[in-house]
Amino acid sequence: MIIETKLGKKTISEIWQVPMAIQKSVFQKQNRALIREISRGIISSGCVSIYIFGSGTSYHAGLVSTYWFSQLAKFPTHCELAPEFPYLIEPIIAPKHVAICISQSGESELTVYSAQKSKDKGAHVIAITNNESSTITKIAGHRTLVTQAGPEESILATKTYISELAVLAALAIDLAFLRKKISDDEYNSIWDEFKTVPKLIELTLPLFHKEIRTIAPFFKFSRNCFVIGAGPDYANCMEAALKLKEGARIFSQAFSTAETPHGPITLLSDPRDAFVLCIIPRPEAESRHKDIVKLISRLKKRGVTILGIKNPIDDTLDLDIAIDIPKCSEIFHPLFSIIPVQLLVVEIATIQNIDCDRPKDLSKISSL
Repeated sequence: MIIETKLGKKTISEIWQVPMAIQKSVFQKQNRALIREISRGIISSGCVSIYIFGSGTSYHAGLVSTYWFSQLAKFPTHCELAPEFPYLIEPIIAPKHVAICISQSGESELTVYSAQKSKDKGAHVIAITNNESSTITKIAGHRTLVTQAGPEESILATKTYISELAVLAALAIDLAFLRKKISDDEYNSIWDEFKTVPKLIELTLPLFHKEIRTIAPFFKFSRNCFVIGAGPDYANCMEAALKLKEGARIFSQAFSTAETPHGPITLLSDPRDAFVLCIIPRPEAESRHKDIVKLISRLKKRGVTILGIKNPIDDTLDLDIAIDIPKCSEIFHPLFSIIPVQLLVVEIATIQNIDCDRPKDLSKISSL
């Protein structure tokens, strides 16, 4: 990997560490055993519902995972912003609930508060963090899953976000198996594919980076971006929008595919300062795929520039620029589709002479 500029150097370096972060976080023997143990603990706790708490990027990782817990493990799962916990969840959290609290630093004030109050009320508290000596680790104790992403020097969370996704995916897969919602063959097939993910990301990263560098100049004057997707892609769109704001100073907003025609579309009329980023589901997701293709066609008639992140076998028309991610199962789609966005943010920021490693007014730990 060659980095010609100091701008974004740390962010790019940390994106390149994603494969190793996934490998260590999920497949390291100790972590793999702990994921299974924590999955068993969820079942033995008599859990009737899972609540997930986090802020910013960690909240988005939790939101993506609600689709896995709901669709794969068939478990009622809700993700809420940690700052809203005192008003929305604290009055109802109870011993039959599991609280998964996600904080990269393990020190995010309101996520720590959510973990402590959930524990005080008898909930089964699980922590996911990148800091094994953090406050949230002390609260959750042996129910802590430490992502092995290594120290994060860039303000933009890249490798830690994908590490959180990977750990949450592993937890959902194991929970689905232990609850007998997937068969032995399905379970083994999913894990066989999961094992290939780190290497596949490692192989595609240089190709992504080369491609992103060629398309980034087309967006250097953009001041607004609409990020569109549905299902777990919508949750990933929220993270993509956050990264565009934080790192490239582009005002960006995520919208669910079906909601875009109900208001947001009226703002998409001037292609000179705005573009649309679509995370397109696999063609096998027939309903979601059909809906977003229909929307893309409608947006194209308005003259909007459309960038699509898609499966290589997808022949969606009306995209001005397409970035192909490796063919994969639905569960692993979010791990791949966010990487081109992370790289795009760095390249747009570099063109604009913005240091995305240290965005203005941003800090790592969330507090009021």
